[in-house]
Amino acid sequence: MTTITIPASEPEVREPEGTPAGADQLAERLFTAVGRYDEVATEAAHLQDLRGWWGEAYDAYREAAARAGDEHDAMATTLRRVARAVAAYADDLRAHQATAADLLTRKSDLDADRAGLVGDVHAITDATPRDVEALRGRAADLRLAYRRLVEDHADLQRAVRENEQRLRQAFEAGTSLRDALSATGGASAPAAEAMGRPGAPGSGASPSEVQRWWAGLSEAQQQAALAAYPSLLGQADGLPAAVRDEANRTLLDDDLAILAAQRDDGTLSVDEVLRLANAEATRDALADADGFTDVVTGEEPGGRLWLYDPGAFDGDGRVAVVVGDPDTADDVAVSVPGITTETVDVVGGVSDAMNLYEAARFNGDGSSVATMFWLGYDTPEGAIDLDTITRGRAEDGGERLADAIDGLRASRPGDEAHLTVIGHSYGSTTTSYAATDYDLGVDDVALIGSPGVGPADTADDLSPGEGNVWVGRNSRDAVAFFGDEGWLHNPGGLGTDPSSEDFDARRFEAESVERSTVRSLADHSRYYDHDSESLYNLGRIVDGRHDAVHDADQSYDPWWRWADDPEGEREPSGNVPGRSDTTQDQP
Repeated sequence: MTTITIPASEPEVREPEGTPAGADQLAERLFTAVGRYDEVATEAAHLQDLRGWWGEAYDAYREAAARAGDEHDAMATTLRRVARAVAAYADDLRAHQATAADLLTRKSDLDADRAGLVGDVHAITDATPRDVEALRGRAADLRLAYRRLVEDHADLQRAVRENEQRLRQAFEAGTSLRDALSATGGASAPAAEAMGRPGAPGSGASPSEVQRWWAGLSEAQQQAALAAYPSLLGQADGLPAAVRDEANRTLLDDDLAILAAQRDDGTLSVDEVLRLANAEATRDALADADGFTDVVTGEEPGGRLWLYDPGAFDGDGRVAVVVGDPDTADDVAVSVPGITTETVDVVGGVSDAMNLYEAARFNGDGSSVATMFWLGYDTPEGAIDLDTITRGRAEDGGERLADAIDGLRASRPGDEAHLTVIGHSYGSTTTSYAATDYDLGVDDVALIGSPGVGPADTADDLSPGEGNVWVGRNSRDAVAFFGDEGWLHNPGGLGTDPSSEDFDARRFEAESVERSTVRSLADHSRYYDHDSESLYNLGRIVDGRHDAVHDADQSYDPWWRWADDPEGEREPSGNVPGRSDTTQDQP
């Protein structure tokens, strides 16, 4: 007798209960309440100092106002954590319900195949060995598919339970003012335990120590820490880009929800108006990065919000957005902007990063790419600004940039990328400080539109490697004219012109077909233009194809007058294959 075992129809798919929309509404109300607590805390701080009143009663008033401010600030912090947990719960629940719907579809398809198999088995009256073997093969395949479905269903149920547990812990950790004022600030026990371990962000640990700390946490501890301490994790050098991205997107969503509610109520302060503008610009830039399509694969590499600090530097903010994944890409480039660049300008910075990504991939060697717009320092406010013609902000920015590069390196131990830092305008001075005063450890440094390279006298001061310091200068760039070059050409105060013979970097072609007839600020902003010489050569540098870079003659000092720039006499190219084409022609 021939036996064919039909697998059982399993499992009984259980759909997650709850409504994500309802949780979203609760999160929105909680964020609105956070805004109210923040307002009271801010107002209490403002009202502590009252003119024309002194004595014991005033001292008691000041003490009470300070206590009220601290209590409301603590409650805002705790309630913000709960609101984040509710918002995260809603997102996860929505994803889990989508997974359940997919499982139901798979189960339905398998049940149909099972019914077909049962029918075929019953229909055969005189089966040959080949028929039996075919039916048994179908049964085996079906059994394996059901087994995978059971495993996936078990994973879903586990994820649903963990999602509910995280929300319960968030509620339980912040139920009173006492919790909010405690040492943990109302954070859940797993989060507090994780942050108490050696190497945690905020403890003074190095990027490598932070990387090992994160790798040593359980998944539950990682999720708890992300939910409770996104501000710390979002800025922690050494953490994976995906972790920083998740933390910073949480902070961004917080700002958009809370500040938009206050705007609707008409209660935004001047500082909050700036913060909201920064948040909205970051949201738009991140959307651009998320929607960017790789010119070679046709896929979307995705964006990463690597740094988000919208209140820094008196509202100018700090932000870094990556196109691609800096933790896995073969080639990683960090672009450092210059004067007047603030967080509200991040959309333009990310546009440049997307152009650079495209240029590196187009006509590239096939290596994967990630490009970062990094605004992690306080840029000078304008062209006519004492900070623009002095080096203080570049020196401070150089230290911050060196820390960021250390963080990028530490986040991928044992898997180093080909790393390029590109400094534009005052950002080139900042980059020079980072590469001169610190062991930057990058493969290539490119300086474009530079007004001077600060502490470096020659290219060797920036890098011991031959040919690893690059310079792009449009001959009509008015800002690049400020670099010192010869005894009759030292107008800027920011150091040597890196395009000069004296500095001796490898200069590449960077003229524009749209260049002006005289020096202009417009030519200072053309280095990332599509189908330009500058972008083409930057793409080759990022891609590591140094032999494909088109060299340009260095400028030189004739000693008796202004410096000469041979590039000013050359006819620029645009969209010329192998010289200035950086993207596929659009239909």
